[in-house]
Amino acid sequence: MFKLLQNTFCLLLVLIFSLSCARAPKMVEPKTDEEFFNKAMEFYREKNTWQGIPAFKEVRDKFPLSHYAILAELRLADLHYFKSEFVEASHYYEEFKRLHPSNPYVPYAIFQMGMCYFKQIDAIDRDQTPAKKAANYFEYLINQYPTSPFTGEAMGKLKICRKKIFEHDLYIGNFYYKTKKYWAAKERFLTILTQNPYAREKDKVLFYLGQTYQQLNEKDKARDTLLTLIESYPQSEYSAQAKLLLGFSLESEEKDKLETKQRKRRFIIF
Repeated sequence: MFKLLQNTFCLLLVLIFSLSCARAPKMVEPKTDEEFFNKAMEFYREKNTWQGIPAFKEVRDKFPLSHYAILAELRLADLHYFKSEFVEASHYYEEFKRLHPSNPYVPYAIFQMGMCYFKQIDAIDRDQTPAKKAANYFEYLINQYPTSPFTGEAMGKLKICRKKIFEHDLYIGNFYYKTKKYWAAKERFLTILTQNPYAREKDKVLFYLGQTYQQLNEKDKARDTLLTLIESYPQSEYSAQAKLLLGFSLESEEKDKLETKQRKRRFIIF
């Protein structure tokens, strides 16, 4: 009797095990390029860089002629971007653009190249090379692909880059001025005015440049610069300060101009 129960129990265990195996989902290994790509995309959506990067490399290496291999290259760039590995990401984006110039994702790759440098922008007292490189990519995207879905955001990022570059140059110019390196300060202020046509606060730059010319004893250039400030930005607070710096010489000049106008009027009347 005991042996019969033991055999029945064993059969029951075998039956339960068989049923559990039958119900367990079978792990289907991907076979086609699409299946491998979809598997990699699951990691991509989760931003799982640890598994995603080798999965996309597998797609690229196993199916080099597939259009999924091209997309895998772009997604590899994205995953490195997610990891803040901007050097590696920029390399992948650049290679994608170079190898597939007519691909519809090229504007996205250019925007992302700009973002790789944009993410590395530091404080204004630091080197602004990343801001300059990011600005170049954003400007290129705007000019070459004006209707792309990334162009609008690129315009906003470009303004930020230009502001950072301007603030950095102004900071350096002021530093040179305060440390009495007036020639270097002059060159920096002139650079802002001549090489950064989109710079804001030009009234401030003209004021500092005028002061610098005064310190260099270049009186004519100082006077011309401050007069340009006054004429171009009459409502600026720096315009009022420029008038104080020019002092009576400006007042006498204004009197001369007024007298000249009055003489012209008399000549016209008579």
